Order: sequence, then structure tokens, then C-alpha cells
Amino acid sequence: MNDYIKLLYDMIKFYTPSGREEKLALFIKDKLQNEFRVDKAYIDRAGNVIGVYEGEEPSILLCGHMDTVPGEIDAKIDGEYIYGRGAVDAKSSLATFLSAANVLRNSGFRNKLIIAALVDEEDTGKGIKTLIEENLKTSYAVFGEPSSSTNIVIGYRGGVRVRLEFRTESYHASSVWLGKSAVESAIEIWEKMRRYNEEAFSRERKFDTVTVCLTKISGGESHNMSPSYCEMVLDIRFPPKIKHERILEELENIVSNVCGQKIRYKIEVEDFTPPYIAPVKNELVEAFKQGVKKVKGVEAQLVRKTGSGDMNIYGNIMKVPTITYGPGDPKLAHTPYEKISLREYLESINIVKEALTLLSKNYDKTYL
Repeated sequence: MNDYIKLLYDMIKFYTPSGREEKLALFIKDKLQNEFRVDKAYIDRAGNVIGVYEGEEPSILLCGHMDTVPGEIDAKIDGEYIYGRGAVDAKSSLATFLSAANVLRNSGFRNKLIIAALVDEEDTGKGIKTLIEENLKTSYAVFGEPSSSTNIVIGYRGGVRVRLEFRTESYHASSVWLGKSAVESAIEIWEKMRRYNEEAFSRERKFDTVTVCLTKISGGESHNMSPSYCEMVLDIRFPPKIKHERILEELENIVSNVCGQKIRYKIEVEDFTPPYIAPVKNELVEAFKQGVKKVKGVEAQLVRKTGSGDMNIYGNIMKVPTITYGPGDPKLAHTPYEKISLREYLESINIVKEALTLLSKNYDKTYL
């Protein structure tokens, strides 16, 4: 088995939902120190693994995440694919960066490379926020998420996760005329908020729309009494042209009108990620376009994705050229059907190698 394929397969065998990345972190740190021979490798206070190849400017950050959504999928491999949780989102991207950095250093690449394997991308972003707090800033940054090997991600929508709680008095299940229950109020609010999705259903360009997903709901105490309590979580995604404050204000108005005087409610913003659009006229984007052309023989596509990623946070704060790139079909992310093409994965390693080599040369021409 190819060493880089084995690396990815071994990474996928670790079950790493957010908060349970420690064993994989130790595995990656050991690989970096003993096999990939980085100049420095450590685990930071958040649990991120940082590997550093010292060198000249420009410095380049290759950043992926170790965590996945919950739900185990048995890791297996055949002649074409590796299957398992994280095969697409996003251990194949992280393994691509680890492998490409090793190939580059073995070939005499002289620029500083920082490989970061982050925790908690799928939850609150603790990993990337710690990276920023530690001021780990480089000349360029590349984040790993599935885009397919020929696409370069230059934009993400923003995201805000909202938890709503509803409380009221209960009554006998036979006396429905006594008023709305906490669960009924939550459902009514959801029905009003889901109208945002109607535009997304009808428009081809989904990136420019607001969408709302009901991700959790629970309530009720007994089969024969109305629910006095309900809790609901909404995942709201929005484009750069829409301010999330406007969406939250509308949500507050809807909740207030539905609940009236009898239903007590609480609205809590649990997490917020700003939208991000990367500048496209820079040497980082151009290097990856040329890398795709050289390896695949096709023109790279610049895409804007409807989700959110660590690039949003880093790009907005650090203000350096930033893109997202990685192998895999993004439609398989967070599904029970995650698999990654071995051919695409190996091609992506080569594309990253070629792109960073070109980036180094272009930087010399531009700045020296």
C-alpha cells in the first residue's frame, strides 16, 4: 500500500467526533516528528497539532481539521476508494496537506511550511480560534475541505446557531382548547422561519440565499399532558450581503408574536461564523489554478460554497490571501456514504505540491 494512502486509511480508522480528537492528534504528532521529520511538532492548549518546517518567506499555512460529525462508519479500502467517517470531511484534505508538505520538503522546498491539524471545526471552532489567539499568521493560508480536486473554494456563507427554549403551564391532554403548548409554539415558529428556504429552493445560485435548518427539537414530559417545555436549535446560513443581525431581529419578532404572554421564551446565540469571500486576484489563487491545470489538464473552477468553514474566521481576522482546497465530493460530507477516490486523493497531493512550488517562484518574481 502506498505510504500516503496508508496514512489516510490509518487516520480514518480513528473515530473523532468533535471533542474526541486526542488519539488522532497523538498519532499525527508522532508521524510529523518521527517519519516526516518536521523541525518542530507540538500539541497546543486547544488540542491542535502543529508541525513546522522552518524556511524562508513566504510562509504557508496548510490547515485541516481532525474532527468529524458524529456517527461511526467502518473504515475499509478497495482498489478505488477508502470508506469511513471523515473520508470526505475532511481527513482526506488533512492527509493531502501532511503528504504534500512531506513531498515538498523531501524535494528541497525552501519556504516555511506550517501544518495545522485542528480540533472542533464541526462544533464551535475552538481550534481555529486558538490558532488566531496565538497569532499564528503566515503569508498565505490554505484550508482543507472537500471541493473536488479541480475546484478552488473562494467563498463561504456565514452561519449562526441559535438555541430557543419555551416554557409554559401544562394541561390535561384532553383539554387542547386551553392553549398552545411549548412544542406547538416551537413548531409554529419553525414553520415561519422555514419560509426563508423557499427562495433557496427556487434559485440556482444557492450561495446568495438565507437558509434555516431545524437540527434539534425536544420537549414534553408525559403522554397524557401538554408539553410545558421545548428546546429547539436552528442552524442559519446567510450570504455576505445579508447581515445576521437582521435575521435574528426577525426571529425575535416571530418568537414574540407566537409566544404572546403565556409562553416564556429564551433565545441564545450559541455560535457565529462570519461569511467570507477571498480576493481572487492574487498569486495564491493563480498558483492553485496552474497546479490544477498542470496535474489534471483542465481549468480550475473558483467556487462559493453554501456551508461555512475555518477559512471564514481566519480570513476575516488575519487578512492574508486564503483559499480552501481538498479532494472529495462535498455532497457526501456528513452522510453515511463518505468515500474518497484514491486517484483523486493522490492527484490532490500532487496539485498542492505543484501549486506551492509555483507560489514560491511567483513570490520570488513579484517581491524580490
